[in-house]
Amino acid sequence: MASWFKSAFGRQSQSVELPDMVDNTPAPRRSVRELLIGTYDMRYLCMPVFPYFRKDKGVPPPRFFGTYEFLGIFIALVMGLQHALAMVGGLITPPLLVSNLAFGKRSDGTPYAEGNPSEIQRYLVQAALIVCGIMTFFQVAGFRIGKSPFQLGAGVLSCMGVSFTSVPIATNVINVLMKEQKYSFEEAYGKFLGTLMLCGTIPIFLSFLPIRVIKKVFPPIVCGVVIMLIGVHLIAAGFKNWGGGAFCADNYLHPPAPRACFLPASYPNGTSYLQSASCWVPPGVKCGDATKTEVFLPFGSQQYIGLGFVVFFTIIFLEIFGSPFMRNAGVILALLFGYLIAACLKFEGKRYVTTTKIDMAPGITFLWTKTFPIGFYAPAIVPLAIVFIITSIETVGDTAATLEASRMLTSGADATRRIKGALLNDGISGIFSALATSLPLTTFAQNNGVISLTNVASRQAGFAAAFWLFLLGILGKVGAWITTIPECVLGGMTTFLFANVIASGIKIIINGDPLTRRSRFILACSLALAFGVELVPTWATNQLWPITPGMNSGVRGIRDAIILVLSTSFTFGAVTALILNLLIPLDSSNPTTTGAGHGKHDSDESGDATEHDKDISVLPSAKAADVAAVPMVDAPAPHKAPAHEDGDGFSRV
Repeated sequence: MASWFKSAFGRQSQSVELPDMVDNTPAPRRSVRELLIGTYDMRYLCMPVFPYFRKDKGVPPPRFFGTYEFLGIFIALVMGLQHALAMVGGLITPPLLVSNLAFGKRSDGTPYAEGNPSEIQRYLVQAALIVCGIMTFFQVAGFRIGKSPFQLGAGVLSCMGVSFTSVPIATNVINVLMKEQKYSFEEAYGKFLGTLMLCGTIPIFLSFLPIRVIKKVFPPIVCGVVIMLIGVHLIAAGFKNWGGGAFCADNYLHPPAPRACFLPASYPNGTSYLQSASCWVPPGVKCGDATKTEVFLPFGSQQYIGLGFVVFFTIIFLEIFGSPFMRNAGVILALLFGYLIAACLKFEGKRYVTTTKIDMAPGITFLWTKTFPIGFYAPAIVPLAIVFIITSIETVGDTAATLEASRMLTSGADATRRIKGALLNDGISGIFSALATSLPLTTFAQNNGVISLTNVASRQAGFAAAFWLFLLGILGKVGAWITTIPECVLGGMTTFLFANVIASGIKIIINGDPLTRRSRFILACSLALAFGVELVPTWATNQLWPITPGMNSGVRGIRDAIILVLSTSFTFGAVTALILNLLIPLDSSNPTTTGAGHGKHDSDESGDATEHDKDISVLPSAKAADVAAVPMVDAPAPHKAPAHEDGDGFSRV
């Protein structure tokens, strides 16, 4: 521990040096100013850009700060805050979407949640921030496991965030458990957490396997399809929020009248199912939550659309004119600006934002102040297994990209150990986050863009980012503030983020696999079925495999698992692409499915570094879960941009 602490904070060395190679020379003496402020040029970080009427080239970038170089306390805190702000928009969105289900009611008016839905939402947001802060610390530290060749965490500036890939599965599972099996939100969420714990062992298992094994089964054509379909699935939620809210989006503009519906029922043997019935539907509802607003308008009102565009256009403005710091934190800054505008405006004397939730929130909070009964839901195993495998493969590419952005070796024993350490940390994070009542975590990728733009790869910035995330999580007022963000303001931000997920999936498909006849055929088949289910979800849920009175619990579990896979677009597309990739023979003109011509490396700890390192170089590194990524332009750094950086002006998502 002492040697690790010294390498992290007490010694200045080049980033290409590995911790095992660092000598025992004493740390250089530093002045008080250097200790507190450091030597980083803050003018470059804070100077806005005026690209259309400027002849000079602006402030030159500062020198590169390597993985083990000293930043100074103030600079480390500023850099860490920059990484935290670049992530926080994506961190808070998954718990907000999942906790929205707690606000619903059954047909008889009984609420789904046993407790206060607003308190559940605030707690889940803060639990996500706290868990991200804790596991980011382990990811950046990279603790060696005894004398073994393994470690926990990558040991580089790489942060952990809430995975978006589990959100569609979570919403489907919780909805089924609440509506069909009459569980409360707390019970349904607890069953989902228990299933996550089991599936979290998958990245741990994969961290001990050669990377080429999993890459052969899940090539970029499969990963890209899954990521793109996740974005397609989620962008509808973003647009519904933009128009005023998801519930009013589904229940607006209809007169009071009877309508066909499905109500929970049970066979004599206790088997539950949805029974066709006729329900009296009240007039279309208006958007608005009485606990955080005084304005109630129909879905799609111009006021809601306008506030969403304030956020959307602010993101664009910051990308064009913002300083490097502002571009890195563009999403959260745009969200703050949109919130400020909504808080200052009134509609017919009524406020868009009220502070009741903030006033009632505790000053300090922590994990387990709200608990959920842990259970298990077997039908969710297969979809969640697909999710964890896909995110594991992306973690390999993301970590390799971080090593490259940090100007460290991307091949050899040290790189392999760091990449597998990131995989192991992914698995441990998945289990710990479920125990801590949060959604699963995964390695974020947009931090690579922040490294390239700021020329800072020091782990001290990563430790500071973990500190900021943890601090934001334990401050109860922060979580309460997040839950008061108007849906239309949140929708303007999340729509942009979800669109970045789609773009990332397309990028992985194009860059990872030449679009041969074979790959185009796989893409067409998987997208045909996935888009069809996404547009017509009842295709797989109505009469494909109806529930019968004599169906036992075992058959019912298998039936529910299959229906869940077929009714979730990205799992249906993933299974289709996976099967076709294994069945369809390779094109004779192009003998590989992941591209050829990659350079070979010389050494690896297992003795077969040529294959292993080649596999790392072509693995996808655009993380779907990292939807907090901010659009950025490449920094005018004095070195060649890493191969994993986007060249299209956007950071990784």
